[in-house]
Amino acid sequence: MDDLNRAVDVASMAVDTTPQDHRNRAGRLNNLGNRLGTRFNRTGSMDDLNRAVDVAGMAVDTTPQDHPDRAGRLNNLGNWLGTRFDRTGSMDDLNRAVDVAGMAVDTTPQDHPNRAAILNNLGNRLGTRFNRTGSMDDLNRAVDVAGMAVDTTPQDHPDRAGRLNNLGNRLGTRFDRTGSMDDLNRAVDVAGMAVDTTPQDHPDRA
Repeated sequence: MDDLNRAVDVASMAVDTTPQDHRNRAGRLNNLGNRLGTRFNRTGSMDDLNRAVDVAGMAVDTTPQDHPDRAGRLNNLGNWLGTRFDRTGSMDDLNRAVDVAGMAVDTTPQDHPNRAAILNNLGNRLGTRFNRTGSMDDLNRAVDVAGMAVDTTPQDHPDRAGRLNNLGNRLGTRFDRTGSMDDLNRAVDVAGMAVDTTPQDHPDRA
């Protein structure tokens, strides 16, 4: 923890000593947000999480629209907002997390190596909001986005099985709501692919 505390302090000093109009300020804000978020994950300090959300928001606000790192910073902000929703149940945070995740997807080029992960995050946020509100629009969009995440994940990628599992779960949930046999059949097929893609010794295979 001493090293982590020092990393937070150093990142904070880097922000404090960077002029408002400096081109590296957004990147340093992003780094500080990540350090605070990491410390929250270790300690559970809501002060750190709240500060991570605020700082990540400032990083996004000071990143130009066409900057190559904008999508990643939007994704970070969405993750911290989603984490805060998990802790507090604030629908404002969840709604903002969905919006920010959508912006991250829209800002990510089609051929970007992180596009599948960013799509997966958006699908998870939409699925969470469906669970809270019952909105079929969110569930339908979650299914579509989860499918895109799978389609853009290479066959040999270590996260492919997890993304297939997410898609299968969303399809199964939609079958539960609508009774669509197409969804159920597709959920079964996707679940089978998830199993086939999971190594024999993987802890999640069971």
